[in-house]
Amino acid sequence: METLELRKISEQFREYEHLNVASGHCLLAQGSQPTHCFYIVSGDVQLEVHDKELDRKARLPVTFTAGDCIAAKELLSEQTLTYSVITNSDTQYVTLSLPQLRKLMREELDFYSIILNSLSKQIDVSLQNQVDAALTAAPIKEVEFIVSGANEAHRAIQALPEQAIDDAIMAIAQAVNDQAENLAKLTVLESGMGVLDHKIQKIQLGTLAVAEDLMGKPGVGSVIENKDGSKGLANSMGVVFAMIPVTNPVETLTFKCLIALKSRNAIVISSHRKAKNVGNQTVELIQSVLKQQGLPVNLVQTSQMPSSRGLTQAFMTHDGVHFILATGGPSMVKSAYQSGTPAIGVGKGNAPVWIEKTCDVQKAAQDVVFSKSFDNGIVCGSENNLLVDAQIYDDFLVHAIKAGAAVFNDFEMHALLEVVFRDGKLDSRFVGKSAQDVCDELGIKRDYPVKLILAQTHDQPEGTPLLKEKLLPILSVTRIQNDEHAMTLATTILADEGAGHTAIMHSNNESLVEQYAQCADVSRVLVNGAGTLGCIGANNGLQLSWTLGCGTQGGGATSDNVSYEHLLNIKRIAYAQ
Repeated sequence: METLELRKISEQFREYEHLNVASGHCLLAQGSQPTHCFYIVSGDVQLEVHDKELDRKARLPVTFTAGDCIAAKELLSEQTLTYSVITNSDTQYVTLSLPQLRKLMREELDFYSIILNSLSKQIDVSLQNQVDAALTAAPIKEVEFIVSGANEAHRAIQALPEQAIDDAIMAIAQAVNDQAENLAKLTVLESGMGVLDHKIQKIQLGTLAVAEDLMGKPGVGSVIENKDGSKGLANSMGVVFAMIPVTNPVETLTFKCLIALKSRNAIVISSHRKAKNVGNQTVELIQSVLKQQGLPVNLVQTSQMPSSRGLTQAFMTHDGVHFILATGGPSMVKSAYQSGTPAIGVGKGNAPVWIEKTCDVQKAAQDVVFSKSFDNGIVCGSENNLLVDAQIYDDFLVHAIKAGAAVFNDFEMHALLEVVFRDGKLDSRFVGKSAQDVCDELGIKRDYPVKLILAQTHDQPEGTPLLKEKLLPILSVTRIQNDEHAMTLATTILADEGAGHTAIMHSNNESLVEQYAQCADVSRVLVNGAGTLGCIGANNGLQLSWTLGCGTQGGGATSDNVSYEHLLNIKRIAYAQ
């Protein structure tokens, strides 16, 4: 608007009262419905958005100056404001009621142009991506407080003797283990999934077993002698941000805290929203032990705000967070890698299980039923798809039934697909439910308690959801004609879902085991054992871990069972030769 036009408009406002406010004054509040709009005579104002969920504010990148009219759109349409209007400098303005605004727009063409110009500015700033960008860059008070405290706590423990670290690790593990039953009960109640007794066992594996595995191992400051004459010096990373899944909310949380402490890092916990309460209680328990041990309680923290993607993103992108351990859904893991902060994320499981003709059929059937019914099948490395050689197919089913499995007939399969896998995917309300619960829902009966449902795939179309990850005690079963068929199907299953995670085989043919391992695009191949225990290293030579790397094929940065060593930076000392 040219100066002459502004001067002309200002003449029209002589009869109106001119109001003056200082810089930083709120003319209009977000969420209110304006009774007047504001014509700016002098000074300048900005729009501010307030994210009440995360308690953060951000100014939008546009300024309204002399000659602009604010909130006319909302006044005319009787809408509430999605922003607040804040003065950037000492400002003079005129208020216009709805009748006054309509009269000016009807009678004064120049003023109508002002309204259009101001509206175009508001249209620009109302675009959601601009609002999101502004809010993302705005600090969250609690995040700043937690990260600052974590960095201070991290610095405070660097010079401690290793024995003090090991003592604290064992004390934390013992305290959580002592509360295993109470925490397991709370987990089942809050998440609505799993088996109480099995959750107690999982917590025990995530506490004392992990602590014992860490005892006496070299930590920060230790010198590693290499065969080539070089040396490695272990250093901590700083602050680790750890996302915790709803499937293992206590054991994964405790495990990550223990390996963070062993590597002398502080850790910030982000529990799944369906396990937030049990996560908070576990953190409080760990903090009480840290205090007893004379260590900073801020070594382990969690936000008290409701879980949300915005809160998680604020932690992941914070300059004071140095590493991310992401255990969760694919989108969350991907966002960790896109955050700009170094990360290890773990992907989905969908283990194919080859029951090869040379195996101990009875043991294989018992292992499968035990493993997939353990905690109602929600461990990511558990069995998902059985590939059973034709020569032992019927024998395997007989032994599986004796162990508590139900082999569904065609009618039962139809009900299963219509209800549990409606719309071509697993209905989330069945995740972590028992096989008996599923049978009761479908009106299917057996004369014994059903531990596992076996769904035969011989009549299923390509792309059936039965061949995808199933976090409940349901397994697909396919009759295998020959070795090539088994390996081809395993490859196909993993290419669709589960690449990088786990494959399982029951066999006494070492040559075929090696061939299967070659073709299966995974990070771990478990042989002649239960997948649920084997994937975490509880019954074999693998590293005991509750965070299972899936390699690049699974969208991750490591194929290892993650340990405290993954949270260390190694400084290398090399001598001229």
